[in-house]
Amino acid sequence: MSTIPTKRSAPTDIQEQIAQARQRAAEAKVRIESRRAAGGPPPSTSSAPQDGASSASRLAALKARVAAATAKTAPSPAQPPPPAPSSAYSQPVEFDDLARAGNARGGLAVGLHPALLGDLPDTRGKAAQKPKPKNKQAEQTKSNPYISDEKAPPSRPYRQLHFTHNMHARPAMAAANEARRKAALEAMKKRIQAQAARAGLDESAEIQALAVPAPPDVEFWDEALQTGIEGNEMISRLVVHPILIEPPQAKFTDVGPQPLKLTKREQKKQRRIRRAEEHKEEQAKIRLGLVPTPAPKIKHSNVMRVYGEMAVKDPTAVEAMVNKQVAERKNAHDQSNVERQLSKEERAQKLQQKADENAARGLQICVFKVALGKEKLLGKHRYLIDKNAKEWHDVTGCVIVAPSMTIVLLEGGEHSTRQYTKLMLRRIKWQAILEGNGQVQQGDDTEHEKGKGKTEDTEDNTCTLIYQGLIRDRKFKKWGSIREVESDSQAKDALTKAKMENFWTLAKSTH
Repeated sequence: MSTIPTKRSAPTDIQEQIAQARQRAAEAKVRIESRRAAGGPPPSTSSAPQDGASSASRLAALKARVAAATAKTAPSPAQPPPPAPSSAYSQPVEFDDLARAGNARGGLAVGLHPALLGDLPDTRGKAAQKPKPKNKQAEQTKSNPYISDEKAPPSRPYRQLHFTHNMHARPAMAAANEARRKAALEAMKKRIQAQAARAGLDESAEIQALAVPAPPDVEFWDEALQTGIEGNEMISRLVVHPILIEPPQAKFTDVGPQPLKLTKREQKKQRRIRRAEEHKEEQAKIRLGLVPTPAPKIKHSNVMRVYGEMAVKDPTAVEAMVNKQVAERKNAHDQSNVERQLSKEERAQKLQQKADENAARGLQICVFKVALGKEKLLGKHRYLIDKNAKEWHDVTGCVIVAPSMTIVLLEGGEHSTRQYTKLMLRRIKWQAILEGNGQVQQGDDTEHEKGKGKTEDTEDNTCTLIYQGLIRDRKFKKWGSIREVESDSQAKDALTKAKMENFWTLAKSTH
C-alpha cells in the first residue's frame, strides 16, 4: 500500500510553489529508484482497482487543498478587484524560465508575474544577432544583367565657382604678391651667398686676403751685396737719400698771410678815405674853374637846406623836382645793373671757369658710407644726394645702392668737396627723413640748424666719411645716376671697372 503524502498548507508565493514541486519530484524519483533496487515484481492486475481508488483519493485531497488555499488568498470585499488578464497570447513559462526569473524583482522587492517572464532576454545562448540591413540597390544591380559596372555620370553638371570681381586688382592681393616676390628674392640671395661660400668667395675671405705682408728687410736681388757688411744695418752711409721736391699743390696752398678783418665802423672809414683819394683830382679842377660845379644831389632829407626860401614859397614845385631827380637816379642805377648782368652763356662760362680753377688747385676724392640699404633709402634721400652733386660743375662720381648699405664716391676740387661733405654729414637729416617717411617738419629743422635743440640724442651717425684724399686723375667722366645692385658682389663688380673696389672693402670693414 502506497503511502499518502502528508497534507501541506497552500503555498502563498510562487517561489514556495516551485520549491514544493521540486521536492515532490525528488520524492517520486527516490521512490522509483528504491523500487528498482528492491527488484520486486510488477504490481498484479488484482491491485488495479485499489490503485485507482488510491489515485482518486489523492485527487480529492489535492482539490481540497487547492480550495482551502484559494479561500485563504481570496481578496476582501473592501479591496479593489484584480485587473482582468490580458487577452493577448502569452508564451508558456517553462521551468528554466522560472529559474532564470528567480532574481528578477519589481518595485518594493515584489516578484514578477509569470506572464511577464517571457519578455526577459534569453541569456542561455549567444547574443542575438541583429539583422543586417539589405542594400536594395545592390540587389537590384545584381539581379539586373543589363547594368554595367562602370560608375554612372552625375544626374546634373556641377556649377563651378566664378568670382564677379578682379582678384588681381585688390590691394591685399598686390601686397601678397609683393611679399612673395621679396621672399623669392631673399631666397635667391641666400642661395647665391651659399654658393659663393662653398666656392670660397666669402666676403670675409676677401677682406683677409687684402692684408699685405710686411716688406722684407733685404730684397732677394740685394742679398748678394749685403753679405760682406757687418751688422747688416738698415740705414747706413751707403744709403742715398733722395732730393726733396715740393708737391705740385704747394703753389696753390701757399697763399701768404690773410688780410686783417675790419669792423663795420672801420670799413666805412676806409671807404671814405678811398673815395676822397679818387675825387681829389676832380675837386682840384672844380676849384680852378676848369670843370663846372655839378648840380647838388637833392633828397627829401636835405631839400630845406638846399632850397630854403624856394621851398617855403613854392613847396609843391620843389617836391616835384625832388621826386623827378630821385626817379632819374634810380633809373640810372637799374640800367647800370642790367648792363653789368651776364647772359646765360656768359654765366655758364664763368661757372665752368671757376670749376676749372677749383679743380686746378688739386683734385680730391671723398667716399661716404650711408648705413641705409635699398629698402630704407627713400626718394628724399636720393634726391638730395643727386641734385646737390649736379649743381657743381667740377664734380664727378657715382652712387652704389646695395641691400646692406649705400656708398657715394665724389671727385672734385677743394671747394666743391668741402661743401658737399658739409651737406652729407650735417645738413641732411637722414633719420628724421626716414622716420617722417620722406618728410621733415620745418620747425624741428630750423631749431636744429640754429642749435637750440642740439643734444647728444639727436646726433645722426647714419652717414660717415670713410676716406678723403688727393688724386692725380679723375676715374669718372661725369656724375652718374644712382645705381641699384642686388648683392654685394655686383656692387664690387661695378666699382672694379673704375679700379675702386678697395673702397667697397673699406666700407664693409668700417663700422
